[in-house]
Amino acid sequence: MRRRTSWLLRMGLLLHLIGGLMVLLAAGMAPSAALAFYDKSPDLWGHVWATGITAGGGLVLFVLTRRWARRTAIGHREGFLIVGLGWTLSGLIGALPYWLYAHMAPGGLCLPGVTEVGSDFCSFTSAAFESISGFTTTGASIINDGLWGDVAGLTPDGRPGLPRGILLWRSMTHYLGGMGIIVLGVAILPLLGVGGMQLMKAETPGPTTDKLAPRVAETAKLLWKVYLLLSALLFVLLSAAGMSAFESICHTMATMATGGFSTRALSVAGFHSGYVEWVITLFMWVAGMNFTLHFFALRGRWRVFWRDPEWKAYTGLCVAATVAVTVSLMSAGQGFEVAEAVRVAAFQVLSIITTTGYASADFELWTYAPVALLTMIALMFVGGSAGSTSGGFKVVRHMLIAKVWIRELFFLSHPHAKRPVRLGGKVVSDDIIRAVAGFAGAYGALLTIGTVFFCIDGQDVLTAFTCAASSLGNIGPGLGDVGPYDNYAVLATEAKWVSMTLMIFGRLEIYTLLVLLTPAFWRR
Repeated sequence: MRRRTSWLLRMGLLLHLIGGLMVLLAAGMAPSAALAFYDKSPDLWGHVWATGITAGGGLVLFVLTRRWARRTAIGHREGFLIVGLGWTLSGLIGALPYWLYAHMAPGGLCLPGVTEVGSDFCSFTSAAFESISGFTTTGASIINDGLWGDVAGLTPDGRPGLPRGILLWRSMTHYLGGMGIIVLGVAILPLLGVGGMQLMKAETPGPTTDKLAPRVAETAKLLWKVYLLLSALLFVLLSAAGMSAFESICHTMATMATGGFSTRALSVAGFHSGYVEWVITLFMWVAGMNFTLHFFALRGRWRVFWRDPEWKAYTGLCVAATVAVTVSLMSAGQGFEVAEAVRVAAFQVLSIITTTGYASADFELWTYAPVALLTMIALMFVGGSAGSTSGGFKVVRHMLIAKVWIRELFFLSHPHAKRPVRLGGKVVSDDIIRAVAGFAGAYGALLTIGTVFFCIDGQDVLTAFTCAASSLGNIGPGLGDVGPYDNYAVLATEAKWVSMTLMIFGRLEIYTLLVLLTPAFWRR
């Protein structure tokens, strides 16, 4: 009887927190609905119904389970389950604005034979793909050409583009997913202030989670304050370039979240502005850093950057890769000026290493500059810093693996010596080393499984490999049929679901979902 009561209490807590997160998600949908109302656009009722369903369902769960939730606390197992289920449900619920817009738009976007902009979302699978890609900050899209093509709101072939409400929701999914829906919940829902560290550890990217304040809720709030402050600065700089307020907001959210959804079919290249590219390049670099460092820097402790070994390695990789790509492009004889080559190289390097996925050039066409192309492929497996909004493997893991390799070489010559692995002058525990080694093995296994599946599904090897790498690393663009100026609409239905699964695995650092699949997790 006690076990049954305990199980009911934990289920009540789970449903209570999921209900709270749904309410937060509905609040995130509200601005898109308001913009659709202002524009009197065809996506209005889709947003209204999506917001109402999400808010109503969340409130019912939150209120009905409130009494149960007060009688238990969050443990490690509950933390993993809440995060895994919360992210999956957020991605599925986030598909509602797309799917309902396609089915409720005047004129019938989902009628047989209709190929108008927005008809891509008639399939719930495609709508879920767009949503999960947004929340995981992958930035991969199934939209063919229906973006906000130019300042007149037209696609490249002159048709009306996607409504602004839909485009704003795409960027909003990035922004919420960038810092993390669960971290947002920890910051706002008082109930999560107790035991919330389990959620932070399960959701925050990277091997470790730093506490900036004694209470976890305060830590989450501080991270969000830094996130919002940097976003405000980026918005001002983009607006100064003459970009509209709408497009400035959308690109601010996508950049700070290292997501990559743009409002234009040609991505950032559609603005034809070197200033815009350099500003976004700078903030991609900033977003790829550990946000804990930004917090201390804003407190006046600027030396924390130079004292952090991961920051130095991350910045050094960015500079080295930019130089390599610049030299390769300049020596290819394609007429690149020095300034142009540096700008294109820096933008694409930061876009890939931070897993943002913006495009200022179609780098898969750089076959005339093989070093530049190989550098882009290599950067897909690097990722940004731990504690950043970037996806990928993370720089610090590469550093630890390299140090372990060096230590093993040392032991071959000195088998009886003792030499601990150090990072930043501190000894790294064997637990962390084992965790990194296990993560690397799991990462490689999922990458291989994904590649094999996409090959079986009919994709060529290059497309299959980069599709798996891009999905798992939350990068967005790959090569082949999923290149920078292509899309993922070529994937079959089952392949899209596999890609979505890899996105969630990558965003939650693999273990959060893997542990839910082990029998030991479900044993009492």
